[in-house]
Amino acid sequence: MKIAVVLPRGMQFSRQGATSIDIVARDLVLKSRFRPNTYVVGAAIPDPFSDVDFRPVEATSQKRMMRGIVRKLKADLPDIVVVHQHPETAAFVAKTLRDIPVVLHRHGLLKESRGFFSRFLKARLFSKLAGVVFVSDFIQQRFLEQFPAVQPRAQVVYNGVDTTFWCPAAQKKHDIIYLGRAREDKGILPLIKAFKALSPEGWTLKLVLGVQTEAELTFADVVDKLCAGHESISITRNEQSAAVQGHLSEASIAALPSIVREGFPRAVVEAMACGCAVLATRQGGTVEAAGEAALLLEDPQSDTFEERLKTGLASLIEGQDLRQHFAAAGRSRVVNVLGLTAVAKRYDDLLERLSKN
Repeated sequence: MKIAVVLPRGMQFSRQGATSIDIVARDLVLKSRFRPNTYVVGAAIPDPFSDVDFRPVEATSQKRMMRGIVRKLKADLPDIVVVHQHPETAAFVAKTLRDIPVVLHRHGLLKESRGFFSRFLKARLFSKLAGVVFVSDFIQQRFLEQFPAVQPRAQVVYNGVDTTFWCPAAQKKHDIIYLGRAREDKGILPLIKAFKALSPEGWTLKLVLGVQTEAELTFADVVDKLCAGHESISITRNEQSAAVQGHLSEASIAALPSIVREGFPRAVVEAMACGCAVLATRQGGTVEAAGEAALLLEDPQSDTFEERLKTGLASLIEGQDLRQHFAAAGRSRVVNVLGLTAVAKRYDDLLERLSKN
């Protein structure tokens, strides 16, 4: 079976700056039993991943991007097409290549369509698709509340990670790590304030920031100024996956206090796989990712969140037994539930079934 994987504009399918969507797409290809006959189509970038058949599209607008994608697909017709995240691209491909099943792989919440006409137009997009894959039950449920007709074609496949790569170091350091995009709604500022207030002796806060957009660059500069002069806080930007793995494997605590409802936060799963005691928030797909294997805080938008974040962080810093409990539980959960090999098999089975319908 030949599979074409389509990435929307804004992705960075390379070791430098890859988004979580890029990483999920690549991981699924690398572990797929159909890997020899799978290719990825996406926006042209200087240095794409070399271990995947990547076919670049040069485009300066969304419309040109979609047309370029279709040209690539027509040049080498697949048995099935997977379009990550972008419904309009998925619908355009399905409309243009009518004999090829198209699957939409959704990683985040869809912006709610408030008016009847807007929902009607969106529903028409989804009617053309062979299936929609969601990364969590949370994302699927919210989607089906708006578009219940998609129910028979909806599937959930969690994001998996390679537990031979994402694994603990032999020795842990007294590091607290944040890994994620440089955005205010990720809870970075409350985390910095909580760490400063605690000022735990012998502990370091590492902020590993993904900075891609102008808004993220501006916010990262704010973070730099806020942390200037604090020797116990270090900041890095746009680390490659090997460096990120090194930080996570050595860290004792991963603090990922997102204020927004994540679809299925990959950083949480990677941190658990690396044997970190994870502190996150109980909302969205984080609950499905972490299960009972992390310390989850309620209501991150309340006025008391910063104080509760400080209390939760202190409990992990001061409680070695609690840290070890969550570290072991997190690693076990990822190995037994979210291992990439098992997830990729379920994904392959789903695509094979849909390609034959």
